[in-house]
Amino acid sequence: MKKILSLLVLSVFFCGGLVFAADSASNRKDMTLRLGMKTGIHLMYATSTPFVLEFPGEDWTFGLTYGSGKYSYSYMDYNSSTGYSTKAQNINFSTAEVTGRYYIGDSFNIPFGYANYNISYPDWVYSGVTYDIDYSITQLNYGIGNEWTYEWGGFFGIDWYQGGSILSDKATVKLKSGTETSTTLAKATETPADIKAFAGILLITFGFGF
Repeated sequence: MKKILSLLVLSVFFCGGLVFAADSASNRKDMTLRLGMKTGIHLMYATSTPFVLEFPGEDWTFGLTYGSGKYSYSYMDYNSSTGYSTKAQNINFSTAEVTGRYYIGDSFNIPFGYANYNISYPDWVYSGVTYDIDYSITQLNYGIGNEWTYEWGGFFGIDWYQGGSILSDKATVKLKSGTETSTTLAKATETPADIKAFAGILLITFGFGF
């Protein structure tokens, strides 16, 4: 919650300074490097809170994005031998991207990139059988956005929409313990099969350039 509140405060702060970004193209041109963070309504960004390293320019910006995080939850599992029990499950997320932006005018831009997203379920249990489940996907990202760069070095961007097209994906299901059945294997395989190409809206990137 503290992380979310801090991001909201920073967003308000940057939005309030748009008046100082009247010439974002020239401000970008004067920078060599910039560092920041990315968040928004996107599963991978919300869970991995990635950092960005970018090389800005007047017409093009290229960069790298990386982050990792974990989500935990509890659920009820049934085993014919022991009955119902409460299990704790962690899901690990990691984000790695090579990104670019082509600017049409001062702030409006077309973001694009090559992304690798990974989701893993260590010690996933179903009916007393334990698996390690790992899912990775590579995809092309594309969208539309605005980005403002300030005279004092800060930058603030909003990608209004970002879609994705899958290039490849891979699911690995490894039995760790228990007696595997066709039912448990089908359930374990079903978990990564439910994941599609990632997309999002209102994606915020902010930071400082040099």
